[in-house]
Amino acid sequence: MIKDIVIHLPVDRPIEPALDCAISLGKMFGAHLQGLVATYQVINPAIAVGPTAALFAAPTEYNTDPEAANDRLARFVKAANGARIATTTGCVSNTPRNANHTLAAISRLSGLSVVTQPEQARPTHDFFLAETLLVQSGRPILLIPHIHHGPLKTARALVCWDGGRAAARALHDAMPLLRRAQNIDVIAIHAGNARAAEAGMNDLARHMNHYGLPARLHHATADPSDVHNTILSTAADLGSDYLVMGGYGHSQLGELILGSTTREMFNPLTIPALMSH
Repeated sequence: MIKDIVIHLPVDRPIEPALDCAISLGKMFGAHLQGLVATYQVINPAIAVGPTAALFAAPTEYNTDPEAANDRLARFVKAANGARIATTTGCVSNTPRNANHTLAAISRLSGLSVVTQPEQARPTHDFFLAETLLVQSGRPILLIPHIHHGPLKTARALVCWDGGRAAARALHDAMPLLRRAQNIDVIAIHAGNARAAEAGMNDLARHMNHYGLPARLHHATADPSDVHNTILSTAADLGSDYLVMGGYGHSQLGELILGSTTREMFNPLTIPALMSH
C-alpha cells in the first residue's frame, strides 16, 4: 500500500497533469497527500520550509512569484478537499539547486513522489527537479508527461526489465499499482545474448506468478541509443497506461549524471512512468 504521496506542484507550468494523477492515487489508496511548491531565488538564498509561500515574500529577488505559488497550493487543497483526501502543504525557498535537494530530502519520507516531466522547449528552474528526486530521494517517482490529461489509469502496465538492480527496485516499488492492473506486459530490450535474456525473463515471470501477477513477455532488439524509442513504441502498440522502469544515474561532484536511456525517457515521455533508482 502507498499511504504517503508527495506531489511537486510546478509554479511556472500547468499543475493539472500531476494534480489529477495525485488525486486519483490518493483516492485509490486512501493516502495522505503532501503538496509542495518552490519559490526559487537568485540572490541571498536562505533555506527555509514553511506552510505557505507568503512566508518568503521578503525583499529578495525571486524568479518565482510567491503569489503564484500560493495559488498552486490553494488549488491543490481545494481539489484534495473535494475528493476528501487528507493533506498538508509546504513551500521551499532557495536557489534552484538547493531547493531541489531540499525537496528530495522531504520526499524521502513518502511512498511516492508525483512530478511533472520537464519540457525541453520550456526550461524552468524546476527543470532538474525530477532527476534530483530520482537520484537523491531514495523513493520512487511517478513522472507525469506534461501533455497528460485526467486521472492515472492503471489497467495496463508495461514493465521494462533488464535484470539490473534499478529494474528490480522499480518492479517491487510498483507492486501496489501492479496488483490493480488487468494486464501486465514485460519487455526486455537487448542487442546481444537473446538466449540469456529469455532465461532471465522466464525467471521474472515465475517470480511475478508467486504474487498472483501473470505477465506477458516481450523481447525486442535495439541499439543502446534507441532503447527509449523502442520502449515508447511498444507501449503505444500495447495500449499501455503507464511504464515501470529503473532509473540509472549517480551524483558526481554535486552534479547529477543520468544513464542515456533514463535521460532520454525524460524528454519524449508519452505516458506516466514509475521510476526507481
